Amino acid sequence: MGASVGIGGLIVGTSMLVVLALAVNAVDLRLESSLETIESANELSPTFTIDNADIALGAVTALQLDDPGTGYVNGTLSATGGGGSGFSGTFTVNNSGAIISWSITNHGDYSSDPTIVIDGPQPGGVNGSFSVVARTTVVDVTITNTGSVIVPVNEVWMFLDGENARNLAKLAPITDSETFFPGDTVEVIWRGHANNVFEVAALSCNGFNTARVLV
Repeated sequence: MGASVGIGGLIVGTSMLVVLALAVNAVDLRLESSLETIESANELSPTFTIDNADIALGAVTALQLDDPGTGYVNGTLSATGGGGSGFSGTFTVNNSGAIISWSITNHGDYSSDPTIVIDGPQPGGVNGSFSVVARTTVVDVTITNTGSVIVPVNEVWMFLDGENARNLAKLAPITDSETFFPGDTVEVIWRGHANNVFEVAALSCNGFNTARVLV
């Protein structure tokens, strides 16, 4: 009889220890969950604004040097005609004044190919000429980090009409570093859209979303 009572007491004691262990484990889990909730609540979310969103359906995106000419000095390019405006560029020359390289600084927007002009005065320059070889859709968007969070560039995504997702790290120009600091403003010139028409540019980053109508 005594042995039975002792065994019964041992079983009851063991059961109590199991119940206590389960209770402690439940408390630990609740505490961990509460701490995670508090930590999550204290995390700041990124915020951005799209300051402007422009679309050019006939942007000049490629030039051809038809004649390098001679006697030029480094200078600038502009355009006339073409049913539009806004194009500008630069060029550099070699020792004989022949044009050897060029770049587009503003694509402009044209309904037909404009005439490219070598800006003067260039009193010694003769015969240099360019022609337009491509006009495509270009989206120009300026965005600002208006929050207090330093955001990695590769966590910011851009969209056109809810599609065409591109990571900011793949677009150019981008920030000078791999991070987007609070107060930074970045201009993104988004090419490679053939002659497609889009209506809305959007940004998404870690749960934050904003959009702006293209004009």
